[in-house]
Amino acid sequence: MSQTQQLKIYRVFGKSDKGLVRKENQDAFTYFESINGAVFVLCDGMGGISGGKKAAKQTLKTIEKFISEDWQDNEQTLIKEAIELANKQVREKLGDTGTNIFPGTTLVLVLIRDNKVFYAHAGDSRIYYQTGKKLFQLTEDHSLVMKLLKEKKISREEAENHVRKNVIYNALGINENVIVEISQNPISPADNDFILLCSDGLTGELSDEKILSVLKNDSDIQKKGNLLIKKALANGGSDNVTVQLIQFYNTGNKPGKRYRSDSGHKKKRIRRIAGFGFVFLLVNAILMLNYFYKNKKLETQNKSAEKTIVSYELSFFKKSTKQNVYTIGRNIYTYPEITKNTIIDILRVNNKRALFFYPGEKIKYPKKKNN
Repeated sequence: MSQTQQLKIYRVFGKSDKGLVRKENQDAFTYFESINGAVFVLCDGMGGISGGKKAAKQTLKTIEKFISEDWQDNEQTLIKEAIELANKQVREKLGDTGTNIFPGTTLVLVLIRDNKVFYAHAGDSRIYYQTGKKLFQLTEDHSLVMKLLKEKKISREEAENHVRKNVIYNALGINENVIVEISQNPISPADNDFILLCSDGLTGELSDEKILSVLKNDSDIQKKGNLLIKKALANGGSDNVTVQLIQFYNTGNKPGKRYRSDSGHKKKRIRRIAGFGFVFLLVNAILMLNYFYKNKKLETQNKSAEKTIVSYELSFFKKSTKQNVYTIGRNIYTYPEITKNTIIDILRVNNKRALFFYPGEKIKYPKKKNN
C-alpha cells in the first residue's frame, strides 16, 4: 500500500446558505484528507423530492468512508467506484420500493493527489477552474435544457428562461445506475489558480463573467467565497447557495499557464479528426476524378481504334522476352497470327478484356495448339 504526498498546496473555503426563498437547505458539502489524497464533495439534494437532504448527507458519508479505507492506484477507478457505491446506498437506505420513490442528489467531486486535480460530477452542480484571466467550466450540466441546447432545439437565450430549467436527467439515487463523468486528464494548477465547486443556487443567479470578476479580484479566499454567496443572494437567492473554493500555492508550476478542459480537448480532437477526414476525402476525390478522366480518355481512344493492333510489317522479335514489339497500328482482323491462335487465347495471355492493343505495345503469343 502506498500513500500520496502530504505537502499541502491549497487553501480551502466552504460555506452554504439556505437562500431567501427555500424553507430548507438541501445542499451539503465536505472536505477531508485521506490516504488517497484530499477530497472535496458538494451535493445538492433534489428539491421537491422527499429525502433530498438525507440523500446529500448519505452520499457524503459513503464517499468519505470508501475513499478513506484503502489505497487505489487509479484515480478514475477510485472516484467511479465511490460514486456508484453512494448511488446504491442512497437507493437502498432511503428509497421506497413500494411507491417507487427514491430521493436524489447532484454531486461534484474533486480529488487532489500529487499536485494534480481530478474531478467528476453527476447532475447540474458545477466545477469551475480559474487561471489568470480565464474561467473554464469543467462540467456540463446533466439537465434537460442543456440536452436541448446541445441538440440545437433551443437557443442560449431560450435556455436562460426555459420553464423546465431545473429538470435534470442524471443524479445519484434517481436511477439504478448513475452516469459518472470523470476527467480523463488531470489539471496541474499554478500558483493562485482557483477551483470552484458550487450548487446551481450560485450559477442560477450569477453569470460566468460575474463569477470570474470575483475570483480575479485581489481579496483573500475567504472574502472571495463570501462575496460569491452575497452576490447570489442579492440577485434573488431563489435556491440554496453552496460554495467550495480551493486556492493553490507552492505548486511549482508557472502562473498564467493556459488550460483546456476535457471538453476542449475532445472538441480539438474532433476538429483534428474532421480535418484529417476532409483531407482524406479530398485526396480520394482527386484520385477518383483522375481515374475516371483517364478511363474516359481511354474509352474515347478505344472507340476510335478498337479494331487496331500494332503493325506486322514494322515489328521485331525480342529474344530476351520472346515477345514481338510493334510500332504502328493495323486492323486486327488482318493480323497474320490470328489464323494460328484464337482471339480468346490472345486476350487471355495478354490480360486483355477487349480487342485493343496500343501501338508499340508488347504482345505475347499464346502457345500454339496441336492440330
